[in-house]
Amino acid sequence: MQQMKSYTTFFNEKGDLIIVIPFIEGSTPFHPRILYDGKEHALFYRQPTESIILDYLNEVAQIILKQGRKVLMFEVNLTTQDIVTDYFVPVVITEKLPNFDLSEKAPQDS
Repeated sequence: MQQMKSYTTFFNEKGDLIIVIPFIEGSTPFHPRILYDGKEHALFYRQPTESIILDYLNEVAQIILKQGRKVLMFEVNLTTQDIVTDYFVPVVITEKLPNFDLSEKAPQDS
């Protein structure tokens, strides 16, 4: 599981939430969806083996996600700043996100 620290959210003139993430080379989204529990984090399932934590969503993004509307996802080549792919992602409202711990643990002394 990846923790997405560099992503951007903004809104188009229709009021759609757009999330921009770096393009993931050699990987194609397959049945993507966003799990959201109404708080400041969301879990983006890009494909069955690839999950991305969207950390510290801003308040406006949280309001849109709580409505359960689809999100427009842009994947951008960070070198050329081009949009490589874009697609809509359904939002699945859940009571609780699965537990995840991305903190690095220090090796234990033996």
